[in-house]
Order: sequence, then C-alpha cells, then structure tokens
Amino acid sequence: MCQNTTLTRIKTAIMRKRITLKVNETRTFELESHEGGGYCWTIASNDENVTIVQIKRHKPTQEIAATPLGKSFPALVEIKALAPGKSTILLEEKRAWEKDIKPLNNCKIYITIN
Repeated sequence: MCQNTTLTRIKTAIMRKRITLKVNETRTFELESHEGGGYCWTIASNDENVTIVQIKRHKPTQEIAATPLGKSFPALVEIKALAPGKSTILLEEKRAWEKDIKPLNNCKIYITIN
C-alpha cells in the first residue's frame, strides 16, 4: 500500500511494507490510530543516517472534530530519504506506560534509496 502516492491509508495489524525512494524524496502515509484508548505510534528503530521519520497527529476537519470524545484520528507518518542505501524502520503503536506489554500494532518498513 505504500505506492508512489502522496497519501496512502494503511490498515492496522502487523504490517510489512517495501518502499523505494530517491535521495531527498519524501513519502507520507496514514496509519490507523487508537489514541482514544491511550495508544500512540512511536519509532522503535530507524537508521537516521539513511532516513528521517516523523510521526504527526492528523489534524481533523471541523466535521470530524465534532465527533464524540474517544475518537481516534489517523497518525501521519513522513519518511524522508537522506542517502543511498537501505533502511528498516519499525513503528509501534503502544501505550507509553505499558513497558512489558507487546505493542497493539507494528509496522515494519523496508526502504531502498537510490
């Protein structure tokens, strides 16, 4: 699902994606979030010499913002290619206070940069 589009939706579960980028190219996609239950996506591993990863909270539209409390909005993941090579990024959706519990979801992204 990580195609050459600006914004792509990815469903939760154990996800594995492959992406090919060019140096200085940026890919942005959404990950379904369960922040209403206290979960948030975090970067568990990334080679910062090859890629920069940022996770941002999706800004809801006015219509969506009017929904009841506990509503979760997708997380926006932005990956920027810095140098030629390969990188494996691991993202985890978990609660910050749960140290010895497996993440609710994870997303492993294999990136090749030309």
